[in-house]
Amino acid sequence: MNSLFHFYGTYLAGLALNIEPKSARRLAKYAGQGVLQRMPQVTLNWHCDSAYITPVQTGCADNDIDSFGPAYCKLAFSHLPAFGEYEQVVRDSALSFGEAGLSSPMPGRLAEMKPQLNRLPTFLLCQPDSRFSRRMLNDVIFKSRYHNEVRRMSEALFGCRLYVYQSTWPLSHWPSLCQSWLATCYALECWQHNKPLKLTGNDWQMHRNARVRAIYRRLCALYSQMIKTPNCISRERLWTSLLGEYTMPELADKGRSASRETAFLEQARRYGQITKSGRIRALSQFKESYWYKFNLAAAYHCNWLSRQLYHRGFTQFDTRQYPGSAFVSP
Repeated sequence: MNSLFHFYGTYLAGLALNIEPKSARRLAKYAGQGVLQRMPQVTLNWHCDSAYITPVQTGCADNDIDSFGPAYCKLAFSHLPAFGEYEQVVRDSALSFGEAGLSSPMPGRLAEMKPQLNRLPTFLLCQPDSRFSRRMLNDVIFKSRYHNEVRRMSEALFGCRLYVYQSTWPLSHWPSLCQSWLATCYALECWQHNKPLKLTGNDWQMHRNARVRAIYRRLCALYSQMIKTPNCISRERLWTSLLGEYTMPELADKGRSASRETAFLEQARRYGQITKSGRIRALSQFKESYWYKFNLAAAYHCNWLSRQLYHRGFTQFDTRQYPGSAFVSP
């Protein structure tokens, strides 16, 4: 059920903040693309001038905590290092439920911790909503003002990093998923108004936003239905039903998995006029596709994190990935 959250949860958060529905859905698709590229969706043979494009891998099929995945992709996407925060005593949640007048969906339960990767220094263990994860989001907000490369892909990069940010929570536990949703609302509110996230806590009074409060309560109530729902298709119907309460039916229908999982690929094929043999005939148009922008953003994120690790002395964890030299040039 957590794999559906990245798309539907982000979409609902955008609608809660009155972000234009098409923009909210696009950000949600960028966040959801992180799930789709945990493993290659299909075997691609796309190429241009003898250079092949390689999708950025955001994870792998196995749940082996002894495996870091290709190019340490688990470290980059699903287990973002907190750089020492895991060692600290767990403080109050960054989002104050008491002030917001919002209660936990399962009172009395302690916050669940995310399973950690083995053979990883304690300093690099993942921590939900860490200061570093917020710095990661602020990197997009700040650089979209002046950095040409980031400005061109700012929406894709923010959506990609929302996936990383949400993944710092153990989303298989519904209380953590609800906390992640509230944090996503805060992140999107900052993105919407071009202001940085506070590194601890927040100055956003959620109880003043009746729409956020209403959707949060509906999300909490969804838990009892989710645990009784046997398969992913049925769970997606529950998400779609909830989404349909806050958007136009035709937009909600477009969120179905069959179209979501192939939408970016199909658009890239059209834009690039890609032949059956995989040759990209229209490279400039191909670079305008959401699929390309996501992979460019994901590669930027991987390389950015690699530098953060290098500067802290962890040179053994090289998270860099490249979609292909012929494709990353302006």
